[in-house]
Amino acid sequence: MRSGSAHGTGRPVTASLSQPAVPSLEVPVSVVRRFAPLLAALAVGSAVVAAVIVGVPDPVEAAPGHPPADAGVEVQGVGTATGTPDVLHVTVGVEAGAAAVGDALSAANDAAAKVLDALRRAGVADADVQTQNVHVYPRYDGNGQDVNGYLAGQDVAVTLRDLGTAGATISTAVDAGGDAARLQGVVYELDDDSALRSKARDLAFADARATAEQYAKLAGRELGDVVLVREQVTPSGPVPMAAGDAAMSTASAVPIAPGTTDVTVTADVRWSLR
Repeated sequence: MRSGSAHGTGRPVTASLSQPAVPSLEVPVSVVRRFAPLLAALAVGSAVVAAVIVGVPDPVEAAPGHPPADAGVEVQGVGTATGTPDVLHVTVGVEAGAAAVGDALSAANDAAAKVLDALRRAGVADADVQTQNVHVYPRYDGNGQDVNGYLAGQDVAVTLRDLGTAGATISTAVDAGGDAARLQGVVYELDDDSALRSKARDLAFADARATAEQYAKLAGRELGDVVLVREQVTPSGPVPMAAGDAAMSTASAVPIAPGTTDVTVTADVRWSLR
């Protein structure tokens, strides 16, 4: 820029530079009215997004859950019930020897038939009599090398349900077999131990509860509900009576003493605590 006097005048001449003016944008009213719904929707959407972003709450910590399934107190109780056997199992065997195998087998068969007949006459049911262990063996001389005969025999397994007459029945069967008879064993058993099991179960549970209550008291708690029960039963097993394998022949009844038998229940029980 420079200033000076115009030729022929007495007034100074000045000059200046300036930015061009920005033209203003004018939107026709008809266009505004046409797009008004769209503009309103965009405004609402922006507000919703802002609300979602601003309104997210802080994370919420989960409340403590229920105690684990194995929480509580688990103890073991034992109960034993005692009863008197009401069934007797006895095995009466017969064995006969002869130089010829046929003669030995025939003699053993005759003795077994007499034993079976005596049992039937004594009132023993056929279902309670079973033939077992039929056998024929060679018999050797003193040096164990040469066969000098044969031994044949069989066993008769008998279940006697009337203990009052069992001794006499045994004697009758052995006498019928004669010198070939063998009394191989007497075993007592409880035919139905369900009543003893039930009693032993009651005792086992009561034993477990008493122990659990003690632990709950020591912990300053009370027993809640039972959440688990496991049971192990030791049933009444056979009770043997020594009888020996020697030949036996007697006119009197065999004395018997059934004694007692036990059923034991072991119960593992778990209670919740409250």
